[in-house]
Amino acid sequence: MVSLLPKVKKLQTTQNKISISCICVQGEISDFAKCELENFIKEKTNLSLDNAGYKIEFLVVDEKRNNEWYYIDVKNDNMTVKAVCEEGVYRAIQTIKQILSQDMYVSVVEDEPGNAFRSFMLDVGRYFYPVEHIKKIIDYISLFKFNYFHFHLTEDQGWRFESKKYPKLTEIGSKRSHTNFGIKKEEGFYTQSELRDIVDYCHKRFIKVIPEIDIPGHTMSALACYPELSCFDRKLKVSTHWGVKFDIMCAGKDFTYTFCKDILDELCEIFTDEYIHIGGDEAPKKRWELCDNCNAKLNELGLDNMEQLQLYFANYMAEYLKSKGKQTIMWYNKFDENDKIVPDKDIILQFWGTKKDTEFCDVVNSGRRVITSNSSGYYIDLPYGYITLDDSYNTQGVTGIENTKSLFGYETCLWTEYVKDIKKAKFNMFPRVLAISEVFWAGEKAKDYDGFKTKLPLFNEYLKKFDVKMPRRGIYNPNPIRKFFSKLWFEKRQLVWQGLYLTIDNFMLKRKIENQKYKRREK
Repeated sequence: MVSLLPKVKKLQTTQNKISISCICVQGEISDFAKCELENFIKEKTNLSLDNAGYKIEFLVVDEKRNNEWYYIDVKNDNMTVKAVCEEGVYRAIQTIKQILSQDMYVSVVEDEPGNAFRSFMLDVGRYFYPVEHIKKIIDYISLFKFNYFHFHLTEDQGWRFESKKYPKLTEIGSKRSHTNFGIKKEEGFYTQSELRDIVDYCHKRFIKVIPEIDIPGHTMSALACYPELSCFDRKLKVSTHWGVKFDIMCAGKDFTYTFCKDILDELCEIFTDEYIHIGGDEAPKKRWELCDNCNAKLNELGLDNMEQLQLYFANYMAEYLKSKGKQTIMWYNKFDENDKIVPDKDIILQFWGTKKDTEFCDVVNSGRRVITSNSSGYYIDLPYGYITLDDSYNTQGVTGIENTKSLFGYETCLWTEYVKDIKKAKFNMFPRVLAISEVFWAGEKAKDYDGFKTKLPLFNEYLKKFDVKMPRRGIYNPNPIRKFFSKLWFEKRQLVWQGLYLTIDNFMLKRKIENQKYKRREK
């Protein structure tokens, strides 16, 4: 039996096993791609390279095809690979690696993606991942034909992007004293040189990079460095606990807009692909409601509420990025198309709702471009008790959608509150990334879960070649008892979200502001 992941569009097999002892790689292939294939053969198979051996020949053909299309024709003494450009060649190499790792019963493979946007998100704001570990993750997703890497660079708990104009962001904002109730310091950031290196590493694998700087919320690490970004210039610290924070960037100060544009300028210089993510989720308006600057801005613009003010802020940044030749992605927040202000139509909205949520369908059917990162199946930071392998494969991303052309793409997310290193990342990624890659690449109409499950034993062995050991089936598809205890253990996270502290802090700040206003009136 031949097992290929993600599922290919066309597969023809033969009953005759093809015997190969040595391989010669030749034809129209870049030095990097050739080197990658040759290294795989030398390091991951029992085959050897010999100029007189079995030939794998690559041909770039002049046809009107998808850039990722490829065609593999396997003969007894040679293999011919056709593609219309290097991108298709590189995708074909990932399939060839799998073929060479199995008994050779393949005669023809023809393939192309069912979806043009297949993204993997890594959050390094909560825990800093060294560059070599990020590259390891990029290697994994390239094996299974992802073509976007969403790089979540800032959080309340850490700022990881070096800014030349605002050096305090890494001098102060990249460090926290501890995590939750622990004692261990967490720190780290990426220099601009390192970030350029990561971008180049992705591009060689035909993966585009989407950097994310989360604004106006999830910005405690920035507010700790530059208090004037906040509504009340308070001295704040980089967050040590998880959860949504009340202190966010002030939408009424000119400095906030200047700061964000300066950061976006630096971001655009390093990340040369077309998309920039500006976050925008989980931004409570408790500070804005108390802030004279935010209220003045609200009245100046003639808006009805602070949610509309955030949309103004997002549109402002999106328009600025548009002037720099970039397209904006932001997390979806509920809005009414009849409101005074709505997200600009050019903004791509990323939806993280569950399969039970009808908002996603409504937004897509309205004609807006939407990325689905359905948290019922694609949030792989969650334990297997929450999201099983079954869930990751069978989650419906397009149910109820009439305007499928507006479904811009798919993304799986690895948040890191509870995934602090590469070891845990690999445990959470596999085998779920295998399932998700098949849905993203082949498309939902091509789903065959029973067929997918028959491939898992072989890919358990295949992944060992890349230093990955998948957990056993009882873990990734747990029984009800294991599910219950997995959820129970994970829900302890609620104890470290500082909900009571934030409520008290907000109450005290509100009283302080009211007293100040009272004293001014008395004068």
